[in-house]
Amino acid sequence: MCNPSEVATRYHHGQLREALLTASRELLAESGAGGLSLRAAARRAGVSTAAPYRHFKDKQALLVALAHAAFVELDASLSAVEAALAPPKAGDLELVQRLGVAYVRFAAERGPEFRLMFGELAPAPDSDPQLAAATAAAAAHLPRAIGALAPELDGEQHRDLTLLAWSIVHGLSTLYLDGHLGTQTPARAEAIAERIIAQLGVAIEAALSRRPRQ
Repeated sequence: MCNPSEVATRYHHGQLREALLTASRELLAESGAGGLSLRAAARRAGVSTAAPYRHFKDKQALLVALAHAAFVELDASLSAVEAALAPPKAGDLELVQRLGVAYVRFAAERGPEFRLMFGELAPAPDSDPQLAAATAAAAAHLPRAIGALAPELDGEQHRDLTLLAWSIVHGLSTLYLDGHLGTQTPARAEAIAERIIAQLGVAIEAALSRRPRQ
């Protein structure tokens, strides 16, 4: 077990916190959020059991930090897609499709963290201001893309179609992680997401056809 001076020597300038987060991600992959603890993270990082308390007051604070980091990375992935296709064109599904594929890819590549972000042990976004901000930022991409795709939608139609799109990609992500998509490759899940999201065009046309004529 390391004493405080050994910890200080080994980790400088916030490296202890990052080492604990890295160790915690490994533990998440092995045993899920239920099997994670500050003590286990300390052992995995090779530091004293007291060391994590320099950065995390309890397990919940550690879970919040892990979820926050994951949402920041999801937001970065989706932001890169938006930037590559800016400005989006009305009537063009490509941005929504690419966002959906990126969402599924993130889930496939970061399954344990994805489960933490949305599972039963997920920290409530309003439990931490930084987590709330990161969650909101990641969640804003799809509604924005739906609005650009069909700006003539009214508020209720926009909300419904955004929920439909999210249900598709989140549902596919969950099915993939639970082993229900047959051949277990991220590419398969991404291809399915792209095909199904293409059907949003039909849903949008149907929604617009039901609007009363001005």
